[in-house]
Parts: sequence; C-alpha cells; structure tokens
Amino acid sequence: MSGVRRSLRVRMTASLVAVLILALGTLSVVVDQVVWRALVQQLDAQLADDASAVAGMAEDEGPTVDFEYESLPDFERSQRPAYFQAWLDDGQVLARSPSLQGRDLPRPAPPGAATRFFALTLPDGRPGRAAGLRQPLRIEESGPGAVRSSSRHVTVVVAQGTEKLRAALGSVRRWLALSVGLTMLAAALAVVASVSRGLRAARDVAARVAQIDASSPGPFLPTQHLPDELVPLVDKVNELLARIEASFARERRFTADVSHELRTPLAALRTMIEVALRKTRGPREYASAISEMGDVVGQMQGLCENLLALARLDAGAVPVRAQPVALRALVDECWRPFQALARERGLTFTNELDGDATVTTDREHLRIIVSNLLSNAASYTAGGGWIVVRSGASSLLQVDDSGPGIPADVLPHLFERFVRGDPARSAGVHCGIGLALARGLGDILRLALSAQNTQEGGVSFQVRAADASSPAS
Repeated sequence: MSGVRRSLRVRMTASLVAVLILALGTLSVVVDQVVWRALVQQLDAQLADDASAVAGMAEDEGPTVDFEYESLPDFERSQRPAYFQAWLDDGQVLARSPSLQGRDLPRPAPPGAATRFFALTLPDGRPGRAAGLRQPLRIEESGPGAVRSSSRHVTVVVAQGTEKLRAALGSVRRWLALSVGLTMLAAALAVVASVSRGLRAARDVAARVAQIDASSPGPFLPTQHLPDELVPLVDKVNELLARIEASFARERRFTADVSHELRTPLAALRTMIEVALRKTRGPREYASAISEMGDVVGQMQGLCENLLALARLDAGAVPVRAQPVALRALVDECWRPFQALARERGLTFTNELDGDATVTTDREHLRIIVSNLLSNAASYTAGGGWIVVRSGASSLLQVDDSGPGIPADVLPHLFERFVRGDPARSAGVHCGIGLALARGLGDILRLALSAQNTQEGGVSFQVRAADASSPAS
C-alpha cells in the first residue's frame, strides 16, 4: 500500500482524475440546474397562459357573474389531469375544473398584477406546480369585439403535475451520468497513457543509472532528448558522477603515489641493511649505517604521519582548539628544525613579524602550516639565497624567498597531493604531501593559502584569513 502512495504515476493519475471529477461534477450540476430551470420556465409559461384563458371565461353581467367554461382537454383527463379553480374577491368559488370533482385547490394570498408561481401537492397526491392570477372580470358590450374591464376581480389558480418535467430531467441526468462516466473513463485512460509516456524518460534514466559501473561511473547521461523537467535532475546526476569519477581517479593516483613513495625509502633501507650485513664491521661503521637507516626511517615516518593527517582531514576528524598565538615566536619555533639545512646551503633567514602580532586559532594546526611553508622554502630556494617571513597588507603572514620561481605548469597544482616542484631546485626530500596538508588545515582554520612568483624571480607563499568571522581572524 505504501508503494502505491509513493508511486508518482498513481499520484499524478489520481490527482488529474480528481480534478476531472470535480470539473465534470460541477459542470453536471450546472447543466442539471439550467435544464431544470428551463423546464420550469416552460411549464410556468404554459400555466400562465392557462390561467389567463380561465380568467377570461369569467364575465361581469351586472348583478351576476357568469363563467362560460369552454372544454379544455387538459382539465378533463382521467389520468394525470390539470386543475383550475376560480374565486371572486369575496371568497366565493366561481368555478372548478371537472378534474377537481368538488375538491379545492389552495387559494393563495391575493396576488398583485403579476402572476405568482408556487409548488404544491395536487389533489391526487402528485407533486405539482401552480400559477395564481388575479385580474378584472370581463364585460362584454354590444358590438363586435367591444370588451372592457369590470371593477370586480377574479382569482384563478391553475395547477399541473411536474412528472413530465421530472421525467425529462431524469432522462437528462441519465445522459449526463453516461456522458460523464464515458468521459471519465476515456480521460483516465488518456491520463494513464500520458503520464506513463511522460515518465518513460525517467525510467530510461533509471535504467542508464543502473548500468553504471561502480569502478567507472562514466559515460554520463545524455540530456538532449529529455523533458525540460528532468534536465536539471540529470545535470545534477552527471555532476555527481563527475565528482565520483574524479574521486576514484584521485584514489587510484593516491594509491600509486603512496606505493611509489614507500617503495623508494624501503628499497634504500633494504640496501643499507644488506650492505651492513655483507661483512663484519666496526662499531663506528655500524653506527654510521644505523644513522643513515634512521634518516630513512624518519623520512618514512614523516610520510606516514602526513598521510594520517590527510586521512583525518578527509574524514573531518580534525578538532580546532582556538587560543591566542604569538606569530613571531611560532615562526622562530618552526624554523629551528631547518637551521642546519639552511646553513649547509648558505641561506639567510629573517623573521620580520611584529613581536606583538597575535592571532586566535589552533596553534598546532597553524604550526604544521608554517612548518611546511618553511620546509618548502628551505628545500627549494637556491643556495646562497634568502628567506623572509613578514606580514603583508592583506595577509596574516607570507613566506618569501629569492627563488628560483615555480614553473608555470606546476604553479596551479602546487597544493594538490603528490605534486612536486622542479626536482632540479630541490635540496631536500619531499613527497608532495606537505603543501596539500597545509591547505587542508588552512581550510579547517578558515585560512586561504596561495603561492605566486614575484617579479624579482622569487616565490611568495601567503596565508590570508578567509573571512572576518573565522577562528583565525
């Protein structure tokens, strides 16, 4: 039953049929009333003519009133006759139709000049309708056609059964019921066919979606032959498929890149172990080999930690603990691990941040961001160059170096995962995760990270507040 309620075709068909029932029902009622009123008006016109004819039979002859009845078949039938009765103003019954057989019709209140019509029950028990008329008695003078009115009046009531009207109305109602029934049946079939044809496109889309392979969402759904109402939905489905396909591509690329990054240090570690075990060595040689192995293990550990941080970012499991952070002290702290590398490469580092500059944000996340930017600068800046950390007009802080610049084809993708700069300008070991992690943490802190080549040939990394209401404002 719930499936029927959820069926769009059933709901649309039921709604359209309900509207048709309401419309045709209203039309039937209107037609019924119009036909009934027309039949009643026709009967009233006949009753008014009969009442006028009966009233014309009453003649004022001075002291007496004569009623010259002329044979009227409607008032003389034995089956379903019509009736009339005439009264003088003093209430005296002037005449009755033969069909009354001494019975009386109800005398209405003295009518005015206009004929009055009313419903009543006829003496034989049938429902009927009557016309009441009051008019002056006729006075016939000498001479042909010489007629004038009397000061006395006669009141006439003429009644007739309404069974013919009701029979005619019943016939009209039966034809209306038949017409409405056939129309509803035809309309229901047409609606079902139309709705089914209209939803065929939705079924085709569903069939195409069912054929999509989970490992390869494409090709996308065509929209050129769809109804206008389904095009926005299919466009959104295509956008979703594009995102899923891009996600699968990133996952495959991520798996391949991680495998590659882990294979290289593992191969180096295995080689070092094999060389160390090839012959007996002295303690100093073993210590040197173990130190080299420790460097490789540290590189692998850093990679694993960055991968774990990225996984937590993707899962949204990175909490933010906002607190005041002194920027200059944080930058000095982040630079210490790279001092030895900078001395080896002859790099000059300057921290130009104001000692009073603070920001309210998560200190640990901001430390990772700044450390990755400084690590990138210490590794890629050419030997003998300089690195400066300063605050800009619109940035929280920026890390500038003397270059060389980032290749134009790499710059738009610099913050993507496993994207490296020019290996020729790298002095350290980078796997292409640090800047991606920095941007991800920046998004959590509502910080926008960007990079650009300067006119002097260097590189400037900038950290800006994404909006004034963020935690890092």
